[in-house]
Amino acid sequence: TTTTDAGAANASASATEPAAARRPVIELSSDRPSAARQRRSAYRLLQISDSAFPRGSFAHSLGLETYVAEGVVEDGKSLQEFAESVLLNSAGPLEGVYLREAYRCTDAGDFERLLRLDRRLSAAKPVASLRKASRTVGRQFLRTMTGYAEDDFLTRYERRVRQGGSPGHYAVALGVAGCALALGLRRTLESFFYGVASGLASSAIRLAPLGQTEGQRVVAACEEAVRQATETALALPLEDAYSVGPGHELRAMTHLRLHTRLFVS
Repeated sequence: TTTTDAGAANASASATEPAAARRPVIELSSDRPSAARQRRSAYRLLQISDSAFPRGSFAHSLGLETYVAEGVVEDGKSLQEFAESVLLNSAGPLEGVYLREAYRCTDAGDFERLLRLDRRLSAAKPVASLRKASRTVGRQFLRTMTGYAEDDFLTRYERRVRQGGSPGHYAVALGVAGCALALGLRRTLESFFYGVASGLASSAIRLAPLGQTEGQRVVAACEEAVRQATETALALPLEDAYSVGPGHELRAMTHLRLHTRLFVS
């Protein structure tokens, strides 16, 4: 249903929206970036990676709340195991691959392929709550980005998402923003995976008897998993993108049946 509706809205919007000029090509990597560009992109990377950046992810535990309620995740060790599993079996080989492709679509100015990519990610997320969380966070992120970042491609994509012509998944939105801000593909991926690890740690601190210091230890311990997820996202062909986490998906689906819930998902 999501794909059909998005396709219809896409066709309608395409008929009325003037074609945007091809955006200047930004190289995916540069051997000798200027010092000024390095400082600017690093500052912007820190800004969008900050937990204070308005994207609404704090409202989603992505199934972690069910694991805590069942007593499966109850300390730093079990939280780290869960976070690394999400990074290596879902975020890296699925969302990271789509983020990479969105970055490259933006770099090439290929708007129609970007829209197809966004709809395809909806089809790759079978669990409704996880799919909705990805879209909700992505849309809020885009609204914030277009409020201060001046980029025609980014603005055009946000407008299409707002009109209902594209889902606006967070991984896709971040890929577009990362290219628009000239952050570099690898650093944009690392920012995304860091957000996964830190977001799960933040959720666990509110759910389990886990202190702030232990939460930060878990985030630090996930560094190798973030590196591996980044390498996977850079190398895996789009046709081979996958997510393997049946236990995670089942907990996400049963989350709505919990007696009390702190999180939306």
